[in-house]
Amino acid sequence: MTGEGAWRRLSVRVVHLDLVRVALSCVPGYLGAVVLNDDGPVWALVAGSAAGVLGALTDLLRWMTTRYRIGPDRVEMRSGWAARRHRTVARDRIRSVDSSAKALQRLFRLRVVHVGSGEHDSSFKLNALDRRHAALLERELLSGAAAPEPEEAPAETVIARLRWQWVPLNIVTIWAVFLVAGPLFSLYWLLRPFGVDLLGVARGLADWGSLGVVGSVLLCAAVGYPIGVAAAAGAFLLENWGFELVRAGTPPATALVSRRGLLGTRTVQRDDRRLRGLAFREPLAWRWLGLAETKVVTTGLSQVGDAGSGALLPRLRLGEAREVAARVLADGHRPLEAPLRRHPRGALVRRLGWAAYGPALLAGLLLLFTLSGALPGWVWPLPLTVMPVTLPMAVVAYRSLGHTTAGPYLVVRGGALHRETVTLRRGAVIGWTFEQSILQRWGGRMTVGIPTAAGDRFYRAPDAGTEQALSLAREATPELAAQFIEEASDPGVRPVSARTDRVMCD
Repeated sequence: MTGEGAWRRLSVRVVHLDLVRVALSCVPGYLGAVVLNDDGPVWALVAGSAAGVLGALTDLLRWMTTRYRIGPDRVEMRSGWAARRHRTVARDRIRSVDSSAKALQRLFRLRVVHVGSGEHDSSFKLNALDRRHAALLERELLSGAAAPEPEEAPAETVIARLRWQWVPLNIVTIWAVFLVAGPLFSLYWLLRPFGVDLLGVARGLADWGSLGVVGSVLLCAAVGYPIGVAAAAGAFLLENWGFELVRAGTPPATALVSRRGLLGTRTVQRDDRRLRGLAFREPLAWRWLGLAETKVVTTGLSQVGDAGSGALLPRLRLGEAREVAARVLADGHRPLEAPLRRHPRGALVRRLGWAAYGPALLAGLLLLFTLSGALPGWVWPLPLTVMPVTLPMAVVAYRSLGHTTAGPYLVVRGGALHRETVTLRRGAVIGWTFEQSILQRWGGRMTVGIPTAAGDRFYRAPDAGTEQALSLAREATPELAAQFIEEASDPGVRPVSARTDRVMCD
């Protein structure tokens, strides 16, 4: 690589790649203009070729006008021809450096490097660098020092690798049949100009009239579901082939690195110094199957595309996800396995009330319209029929609530349809929010809010007991909580409104 502070260019292999793209783009245009002539969708094919050639010329212009340089304190990129852009990001603001490569880019040994700062305007990507320079740049930006040569690549500790047992856990879904519907619909419109009527072919495959609506739907589901599952399996393997999660580097300059992909590859690096915790996401159907998705809680990645989503692993069984989480948290603690403190029974009563009063009030409103003659008599009881669902869901929502502290971490959990368990380093807590409605005040409960600079920025422990909420603040951040809790215990302090919002921040 060039000397420190010098402006650098993208790889010239981008130009070679664009020449191949131009050649491939000309094929459909040739078919439309010469082979099919007036017997097919000429203009559609020619337009496709023109779009491909225009895209290749745009890439060529980007290669000619893009420059970047790495300084001791900042990274800069200049791009654009008619409209020039100059982006600058301080090196200590860089939160992630990840790279990706599609099939053609892999053939030319190119990679697209994404530099994320946590802000959309200052984050940028370098499209594209040769593979060697991309790897050196990733190490240089995350380590904060000059990159080592390839033979001095940092040591790696493997945390998890793709296992074949993961495949069925990530492909079986009730929505699999819709994975077939979309491509078939696109294929129908693609083949229609060529005189191929897929809808007519489908009509001739079965006697749909004799099957009826229900029979036709069941037959389509019986045929489409296995195909959808197979398509989901193919998509999962294409995306996650060779998946590997490792910890690279030597302390303190270590990073979590994930690699995956078959035709197109993607490598994501997250600086361990920005790691603030982990989260398990468990939608209701996954929870019944004992599955969870693992996410990292880290600073500055909420607006950095795929890296900012926080997804760390594919869907795993909860026990295996906990084992991997224990290896991701390098300090040896296992906070996601700590027993949680249950919230008071008043939280259950409140949720049962919501589950019962909502349908009852809607039924009463419809009854008024029924008595006035605006609606038939069978309409008003309909909202009551959902109560066998809403009441059990209220119990599920209550059982999902919980919180605790475990060593240097605090843990909060909540959510009925989408339960999430979050563990956060106590040092990452930058404040506390205590909220009470009138009913919560009468019941001795409050909702605790935990602001932080990481992950979703704000986490909640709803309907905790008042003493539970104050104890959580005292245990997690004793110095931060001391003044506020002493003030709250003063008998002269009284709520002055129907809803109390009390906030303390560091």
